[in-house]
Amino acid sequence: MTTQTEQPTNSTPTPQHTHHYILTLQSQERPGAVHVVTINAAITPPKGWTRDQIYKALYTELTTAQNMAGANTLFFSLEPNQL
Repeated sequence: MTTQTEQPTNSTPTPQHTHHYILTLQSQERPGAVHVVTINAAITPPKGWTRDQIYKALYTELTTAQNMAGANTLFFSLEPNQL
């Protein structure tokens, strides 16, 4: 596959986030009603953070934002955001 893209000669590359994550959460809204959400994004964690710290921070932030306190994690992936 060949592609051609014109690049401005005076452009500065835009910094990219260092990692990409996917997190799928499941909670029960009421008996018989299940709420499942998958979130993915690119992030740059603070220097020195561990995978566990990143997971816990994302879980806390996203369960709060999605109103899913106590949700179960169905899937979590954290990879370097570089090919």
